[in-house]
Amino acid sequence: MSRRRERIERGALVAVLIALLGAAGASAAPAARGKGRAPRAVSKAQAAADSNQVLVRIGNEAITRGDIQRRIDALPEQFRANYTTPEGRQQLLDRMVEEKVWLSLALRNGVGDRPQVRQQIEQQRRDLLIRTYLSELMAKNPTPSDSDAHLYYDQHLNDYKVPATVAVRHIQTKTEAEAKRVKQWARSGQDWNKLAEKYSADTLTRKNGGSLGTVTREGMFASIGAQPALAESAFTLKEGQIGGPYKTDKGWHVIKVEARKDESERPFDQVRQMIVRQLGSQRQQDFYKNQLDEARRSLNVKPDSAAIKRFVSQKKTAREMFNEAQAAGPPEARIEAYQRLLAEFPDSEVSPQAQFMVGFIYSEELKKYDEAEKAFRQLLSRYPKAELAASAQWMIDHMRSEDTPSFINLDSDSTAGDSSPKVAVPGKSESPKATAHARKP
Repeated sequence: MSRRRERIERGALVAVLIALLGAAGASAAPAARGKGRAPRAVSKAQAAADSNQVLVRIGNEAITRGDIQRRIDALPEQFRANYTTPEGRQQLLDRMVEEKVWLSLALRNGVGDRPQVRQQIEQQRRDLLIRTYLSELMAKNPTPSDSDAHLYYDQHLNDYKVPATVAVRHIQTKTEAEAKRVKQWARSGQDWNKLAEKYSADTLTRKNGGSLGTVTREGMFASIGAQPALAESAFTLKEGQIGGPYKTDKGWHVIKVEARKDESERPFDQVRQMIVRQLGSQRQQDFYKNQLDEARRSLNVKPDSAAIKRFVSQKKTAREMFNEAQAAGPPEARIEAYQRLLAEFPDSEVSPQAQFMVGFIYSEELKKYDEAEKAFRQLLSRYPKAELAASAQWMIDHMRSEDTPSFINLDSDSTAGDSSPKVAVPGKSESPKATAHARKP
């Protein structure tokens, strides 16, 4: 009994110890969780401090770790990995410092206040706002469903027709009599490929049994070109049947139809994606137009038709016509453009130069000296006080020779002052013939 009592007491003691250990574990668990919360609170504070840590100061501005991280987060995902290494982070920091330095100097020197710069900034702002709004608006337009695509397919089956085809072989001969003999041998069971190799005059196909490939009723054959009559004859034959001889511009042909396919429609699954894209594009256009019309109505857009007509139908200025003539390309086209300017604006500030350029192109580019002299004399007659008059006279006197002008003043080319376009001419030491291209405006 004493031993039994000892075992019972020992078991009770073990049970008490286990219970005590369990209670200790239970009481320790909240403490452990409590200790876990403190580091998390510290890590958030530490993260905030790290984000605000200044890496570089540029005057009164600073670049922080948070600035760099936000720049990285804004990058497309495929490029972010470039800045996960020390070298990549240093490269990005250096780039951001450069940006801050140059931006600060640009603002300090008034670049941001320049009208042209402010105009470009406003244009970019305008484009960004419009693009963002339209992207969000167009996203509301639902894409075509499969049922929409199938309905379109059913209504436009003719658009998805696959034409009938025949696979044809031929043996081409020079005479009808020879073709008839070949046809007779082929029908008697002789090997077609051997007959083609021995008798066909078509060197491109006789080594491969005279194969002309697959052809539609349009009759575009790979080796013998367009032969619609021959193709139509092939369509009258059954599969495996031999026909002919048929006459074409290539000679006489005995043909064999290897296979036929009747006209069919492409299955919906083959064209589904194409139809969805087509419907989607049309729906986008219709949706955009409807949204634009609605927006115009809501904003009470009222065009003045008469004012618009006067604006769009206004004539080009003489200077605009002169610039277009300069860029017209071939010599004849430039001469014609200058002459149109002179007909419409005979007394503009650029008219003397346009007249001079007609003569100059005739002389230096086309070598038509009689036409050139006529043009230069018209300049002397119409614009005798123009500064180009002396140049025109010099060209009349010397354009048929190798003489070099001592000086031609083309800094101003009209009677209206020196605001007109300029023409470059060779200097005293240059040869007009060697530098004719340099003289072009």
